[in-house]
Amino acid sequence: MSADVERRATALLRHRVRGVAHRIVSECEVLLSDTAPPEWRVWRDAVGEAMVAAHQLRSIVDRAFGPAGGVLARDEIAALNTQMREPQHRIVQAMTRVLGLVPTDLDDELLLDDARTIRDLALRIGSDDTLKLPAAHDSGPRDRPQRLTPSVSRTVASRGPARLLVVDDSEGPRKVLVRLLERMGYEVVAAADGLEGMAIAERERIDVIVSDIEMPNCNGFEFLERLKASGITHDIPVIVVSGVDDNKSVVRCIELGAEDHLTKPFDSMLLQARVRTSLERRRSRDHELDYLRRVAELTVAAEEVEKATYMPGSVSHLANEDDPLGRLARVFDRVVSGWQSKEARLRRQIREFSEEIRRSNPRPSVELELLGGLGALGAGDVFADRYEIIEELGRGGMGVVYRARDRELDDEIAVKVLRAELLKTDPELIERLKMEIRLARRITHPNVVRSHDFGEWEGKHFMTMEYVKAITVESLIEMQGRLSVASTLAIGTQLAEALAVAHEHHIIHRDIKPANLLVGESGVLKVTDFGLAIRLDKRSDRLTLHGAVVGTPRYMPPEQLFGGEVDERSDLFSTGAVMYECLTGLSPFDADTVTEIVAKLVDGPPVPIASVAPEVSPALASLIEKLLAYEPKDRLQSARELIDRLHEVG
Repeated sequence: MSADVERRATALLRHRVRGVAHRIVSECEVLLSDTAPPEWRVWRDAVGEAMVAAHQLRSIVDRAFGPAGGVLARDEIAALNTQMREPQHRIVQAMTRVLGLVPTDLDDELLLDDARTIRDLALRIGSDDTLKLPAAHDSGPRDRPQRLTPSVSRTVASRGPARLLVVDDSEGPRKVLVRLLERMGYEVVAAADGLEGMAIAERERIDVIVSDIEMPNCNGFEFLERLKASGITHDIPVIVVSGVDDNKSVVRCIELGAEDHLTKPFDSMLLQARVRTSLERRRSRDHELDYLRRVAELTVAAEEVEKATYMPGSVSHLANEDDPLGRLARVFDRVVSGWQSKEARLRRQIREFSEEIRRSNPRPSVELELLGGLGALGAGDVFADRYEIIEELGRGGMGVVYRARDRELDDEIAVKVLRAELLKTDPELIERLKMEIRLARRITHPNVVRSHDFGEWEGKHFMTMEYVKAITVESLIEMQGRLSVASTLAIGTQLAEALAVAHEHHIIHRDIKPANLLVGESGVLKVTDFGLAIRLDKRSDRLTLHGAVVGTPRYMPPEQLFGGEVDERSDLFSTGAVMYECLTGLSPFDADTVTEIVAKLVDGPPVPIASVAPEVSPALASLIEKLLAYEPKDRLQSARELIDRLHEVG
């Protein structure tokens, strides 16, 4: 297909799809106006939802096609279809709710017809026929195409003198009206009947129409009906100037959408006042439509952020306006662009981390090494009438860990079967494990191992959790000696992301250490083992009594080591200890006994990172030293703050 033919095919498709999208908006606005009275409140709620979705749909379509003249590839058409589905579905759902209402009179029946039209249009815009790229020989519609909702470029406020259309079959009164309106400073065009007037209104820019009623071919009532049924002319104010002055005719004009009705002979000052009022209403309506369009475009941009498809600068045309919405668009783009930059930096760090893991050819982590002394399940065995064992992952002090298939959910999981003798020596263990499950379940995050359930089967207690094919950071440090700056930043940033979510749920981990950080082959880190975690709003829990020292001393902050109160900053101290060890291969306060560790904490900061790893930037070294401050008030105060600082030094 030649370039010219492709452009023609795209133009035909643009006309077809944009026509339907703009008409849906127009029909929704008319229906919303018709359901304004209080008795239609239930109807109006559904119509309002449809109108918001319709504006979003139109914005998606306008953005997809862009300026006229471009060529749209078939994969772009498929992408457009995917993007349209969500607002299209919302429109259909809203109109289906309306169609489920029971009509009580003729007005209700008419509203239902309008709702049915909107639903049919929404179904049509996603159909194969509408989104089909026309063939090279397709000449498009045989009839003159209907132009639909105008863009913001046609607003009254931006185009100089207002342009009026006079429609009257009598030449004398028509000329009088034209001269009078021209003397008032308006540009005026004229038509001899409703059909000619309709053609002019659809073809040219018209701000106000002054129309007679009694005309051949298409009288004033029919003219009004056609104007209000067309998306391109629906919002043009109409002033009826007619010798027909009976109440029935006046009421019908107003019901059909006329702004006002003046009886011939009319007062010129009154006509001028009516025209000015109509123009002001048109300006307000244009600004309202422009605002709704811009809101819809910003909403689409927000949805693109959610789908990770937003391109920086996409809302620059909205940000150019110096109003609250324009300022919001500028802030939106700046924040999202900054966030995307940070995400890209983190992805690069994780990629480098993943490469370092592959180069190290890791063996299984220490806590998964076989220790023996415990009965085992074999491949194919079914545990708890539900979990089909695939393989044994390892054994440790708590029990045996298996990789298994959950036969009910057809999903791979990890099953930890606990040692029976532990429950005899530690009667509170079950309660602590249940608490671990409860706390871990509150946190849903890619960097936290998901805990599923705690149960008992044939006297054996077990836990089920997300299966992660990974090694611990502890094992990685043992193999590498120390890790690169990029890998350390990837670990620290992902750990801080997990802690930020935990802290927002008022959960303090209290046992952050390399052995509790799992790393997959892709470089994604997972925090595990919430067995010592507490909720800040439940400090009096009998399992976490004040004064009890729990955790791993080498990574504990002083307040935790001394049995004092802990908070979010306690986890940040442990994060600093982990990052210090990643960069240096050494624990910042390493010693053989708790007493010696306490002495090192009291003596002051650890060995400077620069003396062990000179390649580490002073900014990163200073940040880690701040995390390891003795007093909580001297550390960073939140995981979110740590995330921002890590992005700055990365």
